[in-house]
Amino acid sequence: MTAIIGVHGIMNQQLGRRQLIASWGPALADGLERAAGHQVPMPDLDIVFYGDLFLQGRDRALSKGPGELAELTDEDADTLSPFAEEVAGTLDSGPLPDEDLPAKGRTSVPLPLQPILRALDRRFGSRTASLLFLGELKQVRRYLLDPLLKAEVDDRAEKVIAAGGRVVIGHSLGSVVAFEFIRQHPDYPVELLLTLGSPLGLRTVRALMPDPAYGADRMPLNVAQWVSLRDPRDPVACAGDLNRLWPGVSDDPSAENQGDAHSVTRYLSKRQAGSAVLAALPGLAIPEP
Repeated sequence: MTAIIGVHGIMNQQLGRRQLIASWGPALADGLERAAGHQVPMPDLDIVFYGDLFLQGRDRALSKGPGELAELTDEDADTLSPFAEEVAGTLDSGPLPDEDLPAKGRTSVPLPLQPILRALDRRFGSRTASLLFLGELKQVRRYLLDPLLKAEVDDRAEKVIAAGGRVVIGHSLGSVVAFEFIRQHPDYPVELLLTLGSPLGLRTVRALMPDPAYGADRMPLNVAQWVSLRDPRDPVACAGDLNRLWPGVSDDPSAENQGDAHSVTRYLSKRQAGSAVLAALPGLAIPEP
């Protein structure tokens, strides 16, 4: 039985399950030690890997990194504008800035999106924040609207999580995939759902989900505890706390990931992430004799 299952986010097309375990494992081990105050034996960790599926079709460019997100079409502008406009509504009041803030890959982004992207960059203090946001939403949208792709991603998630995962950690798009597993398997008990930098708070994301009202006004019954950890400067988690949608979620906006606000390893290495896992697997905190 594998106690902890990770579900990765975007930009992992060129990696794989073993490579992600190699990076997630040490980061989570640090988070556990920070929470426990002493060395903690690392529990078994497995990863739901599906990044290679996004190499097929139009999202192939995403494999090269955020800068390649500039290869957005006018069709992308039409489909992604509602997401960007929702986020713009969470920004400080006032007109969107007109001045140009140069960013790598920005020049060929369709014009209708550029003012909102500049506002995002200003809000989150990074000239790549908007590109990260668009990359996230583009893959989230494809996952939720491409039935063949979604079926394959969900099948991979089922095979790994249902093999015995008691703690499920979803980062970025992975939090949406993990939530879908929980919705589709209401009889499978999860001790902890830990979401890191999640876009689930976005109304435009939830509207695309197969059952947008699932869990509305309550936690999923098969989840004992749901902890949502976010950095306030993480553009993907810009919609804020999740407990306004699912009462019972323990929101923690105190992560400080500094210059890489959406980094999964920075999230995992935080004391807050380790504390959530130790609460679900308390035996880990017992010092070895």
